[in-house]
Amino acid sequence: MASIRKRAENSYLIVVSMGYDYQGKRKKPVQKTVHPPEGLTPRAKEKWLNEQALLFEREVKSGPEPKDRSITFAAYVEHWKKDIMPEKLSVSTQRRAQQDLQRILPELGRVRMTELDRPKVREFCNKMRKSPSAKGGIISERTVSGIHSTLCGILSDAVEEGYIRDNPAWRAFKPKTKRKDIYAADEDQARQLIEALEQCSIKHETFYKLVLATGMRRGEACGLTWSDIDWREHSVHIHRNVVKVSHMDTVVKEPKTRAGDRVDYLSPEMISLLREYRTFCEEHCLNYSLRPLSEEDFLFRRDNGLPMTPNSFTYRFKLILKKYGLPPQLTIHSLRHTCASLQIAHGVDVRTVASNLGHSQTSTTLDIYAHAFDKQRRESQKTLEDVLGI
Repeated sequence: MASIRKRAENSYLIVVSMGYDYQGKRKKPVQKTVHPPEGLTPRAKEKWLNEQALLFEREVKSGPEPKDRSITFAAYVEHWKKDIMPEKLSVSTQRRAQQDLQRILPELGRVRMTELDRPKVREFCNKMRKSPSAKGGIISERTVSGIHSTLCGILSDAVEEGYIRDNPAWRAFKPKTKRKDIYAADEDQARQLIEALEQCSIKHETFYKLVLATGMRRGEACGLTWSDIDWREHSVHIHRNVVKVSHMDTVVKEPKTRAGDRVDYLSPEMISLLREYRTFCEEHCLNYSLRPLSEEDFLFRRDNGLPMTPNSFTYRFKLILKKYGLPPQLTIHSLRHTCASLQIAHGVDVRTVASNLGHSQTSTTLDIYAHAFDKQRRESQKTLEDVLGI
């Protein structure tokens, strides 16, 4: 049984003996200071202290002793940024973690790792929900969720390294948030959009039509090279993603999952447009780069050879919507949603749609595009009416 020692008024030290090592030397005991709630009777206080001693001893002896019980969260983060983060996270995720830590460290930096518990994490998250945003107002729940994920990831690494026994952020309270409705164009809007795109430059027409035809993400489209186009098979190999990191140039990286590395098939019309666009790129490359176009050149490249940034296409898309009177709710990502929704609405099975989009699980596709099954649901009810008369 752990021993209990009074230190000061309403302050007690719980000491757990750790026994002896293989050489017969006494191991350093583990200690914890507790403060009983105010207003307890002497007997109730004794009972409370005994319970705390029992719980602490059980906690201490249920797993290996932490590496360093005195290390603070800020000190661990310095080690984490130097030795773990560069090997584990992509450049863009590292930048996001650095931004999140600017909010986390002022609140939790001085707390010892072994004293960082779920109530402290909940209190921190609740405080973040009331903190101001850089753009004015209060930060969004999505931002809070991202900060929580960064904290959870760091603490998971601390568990693996033996600095703490469990991750206090794993089961910390997070309010349920309503999934933001996705916006997909219907068939008429999609046709209007295609007509508008055919009035644009061939580069922008090709980019947006390619995204609409395949459902690929804008960063995946920016990462395509000419070697990824199989003219004979009428297909495109999607296996790169371009991201723009703040204060840095574009970064080309591999897909997050195995399903993200995929081949999508193209229509003859799309292949014809790509051939026309390639001719344009060949002429442009000779005139401005003074060299022939290479198979390793990006389809959508800048004159310095680097891929165009996804945000440049996002900005251009907004101008196109405004110019041609199309719904302002549409975004580039809406093209991906439109592709998936129209395929599902016209009977393409979910597994095929998931494969086209690069989803690892069909459940992800089902969850996101449940609205697209309305037509099938109505037809299923009609089937029951025909069979059962109800």
